[in-house]
Amino acid sequence: MIVMKFGGTSVGTAEAMQLVADAINQQPVKKIVVLSASAGITDRLVNITNSLPENLEIARVIYNEIEVKMLQFCDNLCLDENSKSKITSLLHELDQLIYSVELLEHISDNVANRIVAFGELLSSTIFYEFYSQKNSCSFLNITDHLIYDNKSGEYSIVNKSELLQQLESTNTIVTQGFICKNTLGNITNLGRGGSDYSAAILSAELKANELQIWTDVNGVMSADPRLINNPITKQSINIESLERMAFFGAKVIHPDTLKPTLKANIPVKILNTFNSENHGTQVTTNKENPIPTITIKRKCTLYTFKTNSKKNLYLINKHITNTVVNKSLNLLSSNQIENSIHYVFEKNINKLLDMDGAYITKEIDLIYICELNNSKINGILTKLNNLNIEHLEIDWSSGAILIFANADNKTEDYNRFHDVLINVVD
Repeated sequence: MIVMKFGGTSVGTAEAMQLVADAINQQPVKKIVVLSASAGITDRLVNITNSLPENLEIARVIYNEIEVKMLQFCDNLCLDENSKSKITSLLHELDQLIYSVELLEHISDNVANRIVAFGELLSSTIFYEFYSQKNSCSFLNITDHLIYDNKSGEYSIVNKSELLQQLESTNTIVTQGFICKNTLGNITNLGRGGSDYSAAILSAELKANELQIWTDVNGVMSADPRLINNPITKQSINIESLERMAFFGAKVIHPDTLKPTLKANIPVKILNTFNSENHGTQVTTNKENPIPTITIKRKCTLYTFKTNSKKNLYLINKHITNTVVNKSLNLLSSNQIENSIHYVFEKNINKLLDMDGAYITKEIDLIYICELNNSKINGILTKLNNLNIEHLEIDWSSGAILIFANADNKTEDYNRFHDVLINVVD
């Protein structure tokens, strides 16, 4: 048995849903298919909850957009009237929830969570009605099985025997990601990235042979394709590298969502719904990789504090640390070199520091290169004349290089550097 999770773009159009069906049918084993809400729907539902109860008109406009999109799905997938009635029934439930908030002039957290949950309920119901026309499958409401323990903060699968019995009687189960119930029986969710987490929990608890995460890219790339012209799809990536890439801003699957599967030693593969022939990327614990990964975060702000006093260095670091914690800032890097401390933030935070004249600021690009062995690190160090560099740090133990690059480096400079980087041999 495998678990296949499909993201919002994979169920964002009728054409994409057909590709999802094709991907499922290519797998000869039993499957649990975990679906996100269609692209953009969760954001719309959250906007409804944010609009209520004060801006009912805005909430109604957003609801109408959702209704039109869902019914268009039904038409494009040629669903029969019986299937359509199930979708209209869900839409009516959503409409009634909004109406209840209008009457009470109040929206509780419980009602807000119920509203947001309709994204996954609609996408999974639409897909199930479409897929079951030609294929053996069954529908599962994940909130009957995935439970969040309010006290421990842990998630678990309950009524596991019923779920396994359902899987015995069919080739494919269609269910939802993201949503669950708490121990009080109320609908809640796993937060952003929650569909990946749902799939990982199911995989671990049911001892799946593999977890497949289907997205709209060919797996993890050697660099961001929005910046680099010809990135390479990596056949594998180390989980720690994935974590560091996410920290430095790469648009990858957040590694925390995969921890249940990795802890249970279940293989994880990232695949492309829109290019199913691509082999994707395997998430592993192996540190060495023939293709390194480069993450570039442009237009960050470097803060440099200089003083000859160790006490002042301590006080500066304490002040910055408190500011980061109290203001929930994203501190990307910090290091001390002799009588200077350097901090890198995503953006300019001058207004928050309350330390006029005590520091120097400079706009830089932050570059993080990972999955390197010592030989490749040495090879890369001989190729850095392609870039204008402010500072460089090497972490030999984890096989990584962190570079503070001058912000005047151009996109073509980074493209040349990427091409040189992936061709460095041991």
